[in-house]
Amino acid sequence: MKYYSLLLAVLFCAATSFAQSESPVKRFPAFAPAAAADDHGIIYDQPQGTHRLYVREGKATYVNLYFKDDPQDGILGEVVFSEDGTTAWFKNILSHAATGTWVKGTIEGDKITVPLGQTVYWFENDNYGMKLARVKVNGNIRTPSVSIKGEITFLIKGNDLYLQDTSGDPETSTYDGIGLVYTEYKDENGNMQPAGEWAYYLDYNTIYHFKDVTPVTPPADLTTKPYSMEYQSTNGFQTGNLVDVGFYDQDVYIRGVSHDNLPDAWMKGNVKGNKIVFPMQYAGHMSSFMLYFCGGEAYYDSQAYAWKYVLGDGSATFAFDQRNMSFRTDGMLATNSADDHVDRIEAYLQPVFRPFTEKAATPAKPSIGYYQDMNAFTIVMLNLPLQDTNGNFIDPAKLSYRLYIDDDEPYILYPDEYKGLTEPMEEVPYFFPEDKVEAYSRSYIYERGYAIYIFQKGFDRIGVQTIYRGGGEEHSSEIGYYDIIPAGVGSATAVTGTAGQQFDLTGRPVAKQHKGLTITRMPDGRVVKHLIP
Repeated sequence: MKYYSLLLAVLFCAATSFAQSESPVKRFPAFAPAAAADDHGIIYDQPQGTHRLYVREGKATYVNLYFKDDPQDGILGEVVFSEDGTTAWFKNILSHAATGTWVKGTIEGDKITVPLGQTVYWFENDNYGMKLARVKVNGNIRTPSVSIKGEITFLIKGNDLYLQDTSGDPETSTYDGIGLVYTEYKDENGNMQPAGEWAYYLDYNTIYHFKDVTPVTPPADLTTKPYSMEYQSTNGFQTGNLVDVGFYDQDVYIRGVSHDNLPDAWMKGNVKGNKIVFPMQYAGHMSSFMLYFCGGEAYYDSQAYAWKYVLGDGSATFAFDQRNMSFRTDGMLATNSADDHVDRIEAYLQPVFRPFTEKAATPAKPSIGYYQDMNAFTIVMLNLPLQDTNGNFIDPAKLSYRLYIDDDEPYILYPDEYKGLTEPMEEVPYFFPEDKVEAYSRSYIYERGYAIYIFQKGFDRIGVQTIYRGGGEEHSSEIGYYDIIPAGVGSATAVTGTAGQQFDLTGRPVAKQHKGLTITRMPDGRVVKHLIP
C-alpha cells in the first residue's frame, strides 16, 4: 500500500466532528491541477450541452489520517446534458474527491446509467490512476469487495437525481456504494501491485438537488470606479481590498467583494433613499461549493470561544452617504455556501465602501498583534494597517512587510523552512500567497499577515515594517517592535494570574467586558485570543 499523503481538494470546509476508525489508515498523493490531455480516456474539458448545478445530499467516506463517514450535504454537483437528451456527464462524481474531471452516462427514459471502470484521475509523476468502481464493505474497511464492471444508475425525479441501490452503516462499517479504486502501481519496493485497491472514497444514498441560480451580470454600459472595501476580520484586525463599484439608475454593482474566492463575481444592491439594500444572491461556484453573498449579524460567544452568525432574511442594509458616495453597515457582509443557513461562511465585519484614489503615501506603523512560543517554532500574528499616516486607505496589493529579529537587519525566509519558496525572501506581499497552489498552503506564511511561523528561538525582540509602492513611489513605515519579556510582564503569551482573567495585548489586566482583542488564560493553561466587539 502506498504511503503518501492525500489532501482533500475541497473549498475551505468548516471544521466538523468525524467518526474515526480504530487506527489510522494510509493516505495518498494530493490531487494536482488536471492536465490538458492524456491517453487514459479521462474527460477533462466540460462537454457541450446544458450545464446544471446541484447541491448534494447523502453520505460519503474518505480518509484524512482516519477513515471518516461524513455528510455530502451542500457539496456542489455539476451535470451536463446533451442537446439531444441521450447523454449526461457528471463532474467530480465522488463528492469528496474533487478531481476536476467528468464521467459519461447514457439517458434512457427516467434513468441515467454510468458505466463503471471510467478513469477519473491520473497521477502523472507516479504513473497510476483512479477508476470508478462499485465498492462493498462488510465490517472491515481494509478488505472491501470491488468491481469495475457493470454500471451505476441515477433515477430522474423532476429536476433532481437519485443514486440507486446504495447503502451504508458507519456503526457496523457496512457499505455498498460507488467509489474509487487505484489502477496497478509500483509500490515503495519497486514491486507492481494489482489494480483494484480501494482509495477509501465512497458515496451512498446520494441525491442531487437542482439549483436554478444565475450570478449577477452588470449592464453592458456600466461604468465603475475603484472603491476601498474596509472591514474588520474575525481575528480582530482591520483589513480590506479594492473593489469596482458602479451606480446604474437605482442599482449598485460591486465586483471583488470575495477577493480570495470569487474576485470577478458581482454583487447587486438597490438604492432606497439614504440606504442601499443588498438581498441574498448567488455569487458563483468554486471547486466543491456554491457561494452566496448575504448579510446578517456576527457576535463573539465568549462561552464557546467562537464567532456566531445570524443571517435573518439574508439581506445586508448599508447607510448611504450621497455627498461622498460612500456606504457602510455596522452589521456583517459575508459569502456563505448555503442560501438558508450558515455554512462555511467568510465574514466581513462592519464593512465600509469609499471611493479610492491611489497616491504616494507612507504606511501607518504596524504592530505585532500576537506572539506565541510553540517550542518547535514561534507563531507571530501581525497587525498591518491598510492606512497611511494620515488615515487614508492604501492599496493592499501594493503593500508588503519585513520582519526584524533582535537586530535592524531584515529577517530572511529560506526555502528549506518555508515550503513553496524557490529562493530566499525578506519582503512578504500582503496578499501572499497570490497563487493558491498546494505547496504554498504548507508554507506557514498566511495571507494578509494573519500569521507567520518563525523557525528561530531565543530572541528578545521582534519587529515588523510595511512597505507601500503606491502612486509610483516607495515609502516604508516605522518599525513596530514587540519585546519578548519574561512571564507576567507585558507578554501576551506569558500572562499569569487567576484562570479566566483577561489581558490586553500588552499584558495588562482588563475587565471581562473590555472591548477589543484580549488574551485569556484558561484553567488548563492554554492562552486564548478573542475579540469583544
